Amino acid sequence: ARRYGCQLELVGRSPLPKNGEDVALAGVTETKALRQALIRLHPDWKPAEVEKQAAHLQSVREIRQTLAAIEAAGGRASYNALDVRDIEVFGAFIEDIYRRHGRLDGVIHGAGVVEDKLLRHKTPESFQRVFDTKVRGALMLYKLIRDDVRFVVFFSSVAGAFGNKGQVDYATANDVLDKIAHALQGRIKGRVLSVNWGPWAGTGMVSPELEREYARKGIGLIPLDEGVD
Repeated sequence: ARRYGCQLELVGRSPLPKNGEDVALAGVTETKALRQALIRLHPDWKPAEVEKQAAHLQSVREIRQTLAAIEAAGGRASYNALDVRDIEVFGAFIEDIYRRHGRLDGVIHGAGVVEDKLLRHKTPESFQRVFDTKVRGALMLYKLIRDDVRFVVFFSSVAGAFGNKGQVDYATANDVLDKIAHALQGRIKGRVLSVNWGPWAGTGMVSPELEREYARKGIGLIPLDEGVD
C-alpha cells in the first residue's frame, strides 16, 4: 500500500460485526484480562465459549487495525469474510474481482490451519479441514486466475519438505501446494513462488507451547520484520 497505493482484496474467515465492541471491553488488550472481562459480562458462559469469543475479538481487532493501516499508508482495502474451502463462494469471489476491476495483478495465498495430532488420533474430518484450507483454495486459483497475472505466492511450509511430528495432514497439504505452484508456473506469464516457511515469531501459527518446543530443539523463529522483508 505504501509503495504502490494499490487496491487490496483481503479474504478471511472471521466475520466483521457491524456493531462496535461492548464498552466494558474497550481498551482491554491483554488476553488474560480480556477473558476476565468476558467472564464478568457473561458469567454463565463455559470456558470454551469465553476462549472462542476472546480469540474472535482479537481477530476482529487485528483486521480493523490492518485495514486502517493500509488506508493510512495510501492504499485501499476491502475485507471479504469467506472460507476458501467453499469453492463455489471462493470461485464467485475471484470472478467478481475480474468484473469489478478488470484484472488481478497478484495473489498471495496464505490460508492455513493446524490441528496437530499423531496419525492414530487423527480423524478424517480433521485431516480434511487442514488439507482443504490449503489445497482447495489453491486449486480454485489455478483454475480461475487469468494468464496475465504478474505474480502468485503460496505460503507453504518447511513441513511439506521434511515432515513434522503430528502434522501428516499439514505436511501433505503443503507438499501438494508446492506441486500446484510448479504446475501453475507452466501456465501463466508471471512469477510463481511457493515459500516453504519455517515458524514465525509473535504471529501466525506458533503457539507459546510450540515456541517452547522449538526452543528445546534449538529451532529458531523468523522475526516478524525479517520475515516481511
